Amino acid sequence: MARLSSDLPCLGVGLGFRRELREPIFEHIEAIDVLEIVADHFFNYVPEGQTPAVELAEKFPLLPHGLELNIGAHGDFDPRNVEEAVSLTEAVSAPWYSDHLCFTQAQGLEIGQLTPLPHTRATVERCVAKARAFQDQLGVPFLLENITRAFPLPGEMDEVSFVRAVIEGADCGLLLDLTNLFINAHNFEYDAYAYLDELPLERVVQIHLAGSVRRGERWMDSHSHSIEEHPEVWELLDYVAQRTRIGAVIIERDQNYPDDFGELLADIRTAQSILGKPGSLSRPGLEAPGAHRH
Repeated sequence: MARLSSDLPCLGVGLGFRRELREPIFEHIEAIDVLEIVADHFFNYVPEGQTPAVELAEKFPLLPHGLELNIGAHGDFDPRNVEEAVSLTEAVSAPWYSDHLCFTQAQGLEIGQLTPLPHTRATVERCVAKARAFQDQLGVPFLLENITRAFPLPGEMDEVSFVRAVIEGADCGLLLDLTNLFINAHNFEYDAYAYLDELPLERVVQIHLAGSVRRGERWMDSHSHSIEEHPEVWELLDYVAQRTRIGAVIIERDQNYPDDFGELLADIRTAQSILGKPGSLSRPGLEAPGAHRH
């Protein structure tokens, strides 16, 4: 099993690769430290297979991010998905692989969304067992990502206790989506900083940031705007960066692509400036102190 260690690289700040953004990404290679790819889009059973990902890996460090591992569902993994994830990770020399703490299929049928899980001990045990089994085959550290939800979930624990129990039980890493945290905290009226204080921040390897849209009193996880739509997310990044070593920050954009690519570059620069602030623990070799809000 590949476990977390302080030897994981600090790759900087980059973008989630989307084919619609390919041309401006290559026009601004010098401004982008790293790319994240949707792993399932580069599996061998899709038309172009791994080839485009391998070509990207010649220019950028690549981080594969899966959609259909289905970590929270009952039953075994789809063996083809596991095989493809391992193969892609090796092909692009990725330092880690990530997917979502959710389920995406039921009784063999794809749901078409990242569906949240009930916060129960039975769910924790199921996710822990499957995450450990996957990481055993992967050969590099495995990260799980916190997701948004549309309504309160039943269960025996709150969200942060559930996430912590899975991550620690599986001995895996955390892909901390700070926009998802901001959205859930706003929509369900809890303190995002108290949530962060309860997380094992030493297990944060990667961070996601995305701009979303507000509808009425609620924020929606749309990945459709600049992060400046809710600049509070930058404060959350600063809070985490002061407390732990961050391997990579990825800006996600999945729709409403800007005519001016400078909008995404501005988000990258803002994240880079936060990681580069005096006192930031985003550099190699520094330990994370306890997290306490001031």
